Amino acid sequence: MSSKKASSVRLKLAPEWKFEQINFVVGNRGSVVESDLYTKLKKLDIREEKKEKLFADHVTQVCEAHNRVIVSFLQQVQGGTRPTIEGSRKNIGHNVHV
Repeated sequence: MSSKKASSVRLKLAPEWKFEQINFVVGNRGSVVESDLYTKLKKLDIREEKKEKLFADHVTQVCEAHNRVIVSFLQQVQGGTRPTIEGSRKNIGHNVHV
């Protein structure tokens, strides 16, 4: 069999691949829409029992990233010093202020 013919046979037998981009987005203040996340996890065929932990882990990572941005901003504004809680209403731990 010629290499051209063999190549043609391989193409006919190869599975067809389909791609879809799934974006996990976060709001500008760190918000996560739970129903949106679960819909996307369903598209990825994630088992039900793993969804809640994935949601919790995702929210934790979003909060940690948001905190790093805020700390970085405060360090720049305060001239390179560590941010303070001065003026904060209440420190609920882990550098989270409400």
